Amino acid sequence: MRTPAGRDMERSVLIEEIKRRLKNNNVLLVAPTGWGKTHLMLRLAVELAREVKVGLFAPTLTLLIKKWPELRQILLSSQSPPRAVLTAGAGQYCAFRYQIPQRFCRRCKLYRSPPVLQLEDRAVTFEEIEKATPESACGYWAQEASLTQYDIVAGHYGRLAKLVGMINYAFIDEAHEYYLPHITSYAISDIAELLGVSAEELDSIVAIKELVEDKLNSDLDPKNEDELYSLSLSLRGTCWIEAQELHCMDLYDMPRGVRIFAATATPPPGWPPEGWGERIEIEPTIRPRAFIEREAAFYFRDRYEGAALQLFYITRWLQNFGIKNIVVFATSSLRNNLIYSLPPGVRLVDVWGKMRVGVDLPEYEGAVIYSTTLPPSARRRLRAENRDPDVVEITQAVQLAGRILRPSRPEERYEDVLRRKIIVFADARYWKHKEYLQRYFDVQELRLPPQ
Repeated sequence: MRTPAGRDMERSVLIEEIKRRLKNNNVLLVAPTGWGKTHLMLRLAVELAREVKVGLFAPTLTLLIKKWPELRQILLSSQSPPRAVLTAGAGQYCAFRYQIPQRFCRRCKLYRSPPVLQLEDRAVTFEEIEKATPESACGYWAQEASLTQYDIVAGHYGRLAKLVGMINYAFIDEAHEYYLPHITSYAISDIAELLGVSAEELDSIVAIKELVEDKLNSDLDPKNEDELYSLSLSLRGTCWIEAQELHCMDLYDMPRGVRIFAATATPPPGWPPEGWGERIEIEPTIRPRAFIEREAAFYFRDRYEGAALQLFYITRWLQNFGIKNIVVFATSSLRNNLIYSLPPGVRLVDVWGKMRVGVDLPEYEGAVIYSTTLPPSARRRLRAENRDPDVVEITQAVQLAGRILRPSRPEERYEDVLRRKIIVFADARYWKHKEYLQRYFDVQELRLPPQ
């Protein structure tokens, strides 16, 4: 089903349609950024939770915390509302703040079988659970013991595998993240300090793995053991070293054995696969301007020659439109090349870093997006998992563009934001994805004036 956003079905009618389809199929809702996908998802979760148990999932705990007041308001305005709980992983509760606290549970003196908490609020958070937990008990285990009391159980993606067995429906926000890789990065200098060696010794993944394993077999204080064990878990994924950073990649898998309602603004081309379920798409009425550089492509093997000069010309060109605050998305190695000649008013952000999920940058009027190319080892892993690396990279580029497409003032309309902001895809490789990009942008060729 496709319907224009300007005359889309009333939300209540759409909710009933999704409920009907969910009885027999998974459902994917595709709608533009700012349309209200998450709000619809919360309303639908509240309706279904009166009869069955619903799981609500997002890529990060931070995203759920931002949306929790909205869910609380929906519950307060409902008759006979269900009960909801925002859960967290053990690390949020750990008194020692370990990254992998389960490894140390047997050494901890806190009680792991606390009584079930009886909290009156209809929408409880992990923070409220921790406050209500007796000081002799562990808040995490108090949370897990109390889950049967709630009709809506929310958590980040990492919690899904643990919670899927107790829910009837899994509601997955930002569903494109299940196609994209999850990448954790560590500075080589920090790893060297943790291992007690020089950074020069950490010249390969094999060397890092061997040194971590040797260190874990020695006598360690719990803090160092926790950091090393967390690093060793990351090293089980696909890893590479770039620009003096270790990057470790892993992939999420869509849950099975549960009915799924998923939502996203940017589904990867060809996803979800045929037979997965049904798709409802809300077409945008306004598309932001986007320009593609057709003449230049920059590669690591060429030391990104010419990229800094091109960025200077692009920023000057954007200034002709009155755009002064610009964010530039680039890979780690390209950022190291650009940082020494960065024009005024320009900020550099890693294309695969922490800023890529759930972080809005509304203060920027323009975005320059270089190629989101992953290294060969990561692309090979994606192909082994039946995921097209080209699709992953272009989907990530569109997601990065969306970081700036938010109102910077409460009174600003979303349509006005789309009209005044500009995206530049600053690499010729984007041109082959022009048809896909046209689904989200008014795409034009970038023609810089003669210099």
